Amino acid sequence: MKQVVTTDNDMNQKKRISLRWKWTIGAAIAIFLTYTIFSTILYVSFQRSMLENEEVALRDTVQNLSDRFGQQFYDLTEESVAETLELSQLRLLPTLPDPESEEMIDEETPIPLRIGQGGMYVRIFNTESELLYETATFSTDFAPTKDLRIDTIDGPYGEAFSARKPIYSYLNNDHIGYVQVINSLYSYHQLSDSVLMAILVTGVIALMFSAIIGYFIARKFLQPIRKITNAMKSIELDPESVERIDVGDGRDELTDLANAYNNMLDRMQKNIEHQKQFVEDVSHELRTPVAVVEGHLKLLHRWGKDDPTVLEESLDASLQEIGRMKSLVQEMLDLSRAEQVEIHYKNEQTPVRQIIYATFNNIKLVHPDFVFILDDDLRKEVYVNIYRNHLEQILIILLDNAVKYSTDRKEVHISVSIDSKEIQIAIQDYGEGMTEEDTEKIFNRFYRIDKARSRYKGGNGLGLSIAKQLIEGYKGKIWAESVLNHGSIFRIMLPVLKITDDELNHKTKEPQAEE
Repeated sequence: MKQVVTTDNDMNQKKRISLRWKWTIGAAIAIFLTYTIFSTILYVSFQRSMLENEEVALRDTVQNLSDRFGQQFYDLTEESVAETLELSQLRLLPTLPDPESEEMIDEETPIPLRIGQGGMYVRIFNTESELLYETATFSTDFAPTKDLRIDTIDGPYGEAFSARKPIYSYLNNDHIGYVQVINSLYSYHQLSDSVLMAILVTGVIALMFSAIIGYFIARKFLQPIRKITNAMKSIELDPESVERIDVGDGRDELTDLANAYNNMLDRMQKNIEHQKQFVEDVSHELRTPVAVVEGHLKLLHRWGKDDPTVLEESLDASLQEIGRMKSLVQEMLDLSRAEQVEIHYKNEQTPVRQIIYATFNNIKLVHPDFVFILDDDLRKEVYVNIYRNHLEQILIILLDNAVKYSTDRKEVHISVSIDSKEIQIAIQDYGEGMTEEDTEKIFNRFYRIDKARSRYKGGNGLGLSIAKQLIEGYKGKIWAESVLNHGSIFRIMLPVLKITDDELNHKTKEPQAEE
């Protein structure tokens, strides 16, 4: 069954078209279609302009012939037509003067007309529509008309123009005949075919170049995606691989994608490390209380259940260890949740001043034998991006530590200050203090300065780890400053949220409404 699935996957891989070729084909088609559209527009405009010019030339020729024949008094005959046209010098297009000749053409001298080969055909008819003269045989029908009329007909090269006009004598204004000029559009068709061929050849070349350029552009653009694919395959083979995508100096969307992928891998591997660390820590920390409970139960099972003293001692010890296990499991769960604050609590907004005052009042009630001093430099309420329960939890952890490790001077000092971007909270005690080495390791999981004494005071070594994880999850900082036998200062720094006055008034009114 597995082999069949693999074969199907291989077939699918062979059938699929890579994104590079899709991009190449798409870019080539897009460029070619754009070229085709613009070329078509230009070609049609060129044809229209050429036809308009040919029609203007045809009108001029017909008018010129009509003017010449209009100088006669009687109806047109073959002799009069031959005499007027002077067949040996008949021209249908204006001639240009020879630039090497010194002879200049007078503006009043009529410009002779010449017959263009394969161009225009002239036909002269009398008033009875009988053909008197034609420059060449051209099979087309003729019908009398009362004014100038231009029709489109089929010519030897394709579309052609036929112009018909009655001829009137300028001397007596009598109708003396007809003139028909046929423009075969030979030059137009020849030039149009040449232009069309040039457009097609250029289009094929443009298609080839666009495909080649599109291929190299696609290869360049898709390089980060190819790196992402290779990195994914590497991670698939080894989930703990440290391979990452080298994004280089790019500043485009693909670079953002590569960065997002690298960050995703970092977070995923960080979560894996946290899971492993969680399992190892729980296994290590639960081993001792489980062994203690197991030892007492074995003792009771053997002979202690009949001795009331041993029975009571074993039960007390077992219950104490079970309580420690419950506390440890709860703290481990809190630590695990603290690692996910960026996901579940990223949009929380909490008033710092309100929480500090509430915690300050609560801790005074819990420890009436201690002196707690609060220095508040805030002139108004300040909001930070943190879940209010987490801020309370952090303050309680630090205050409990300050109480636990105080000695003769039972005094705890709390201070809060703010600058333009961050708020700083400091909690100072005057107790045992720490060495420089302990100050650096105090936030590590299960780290205890004096394990026996910490166990006696009820600590598992997770409180400061939870506080640090929470603070860093909200983009803040926490650190300790301590002098051995002189006390410690724990400092918290959190970014301040920018909130408008209207939002501030609304938020500050909410607690009053609840009360």
